[in-house]
Amino acid sequence: MKIIILDDSLTIRMIIKSFLEDFGVEDDEMFSFENGNDAIKFIRQNGADIVFTDINMPKMDGCKFSKLVFENKPDLKNSFFAISGDESHGSYSDMKKAGVHRFLKKPINDLHFRHFVLPEILKRRK
Repeated sequence: MKIIILDDSLTIRMIIKSFLEDFGVEDDEMFSFENGNDAIKFIRQNGADIVFTDINMPKMDGCKFSKLVFENKPDLKNSFFAISGDESHGSYSDMKKAGVHRFLKKPINDLHFRHFVLPEILKRRK
């Protein structure tokens, strides 16, 4: 399994990794990026099973990133999670137009994470 974690905040990346480790995800299954270009390059070369992305990032926002991912990997729409502390209607609306329909709010809540993410991991473990 390949899980992509894209966020410009090291703290958020570490929190997500910690939650995933609690679900039995191995360190070599998680690939962490702070830059959307690096994450896109990795996905194009290696694929991905689950993707987490921040919506608001400096070099490439989550909307542009998701569009690029879905151009090459439209099957990732069901296992693609956008994460944001900004609940402005525009950010979510733009992400939905890009094809994202799964959102996690910062600060990331353990129960919500478990409810939405664990089923995706279990599907891929079968």
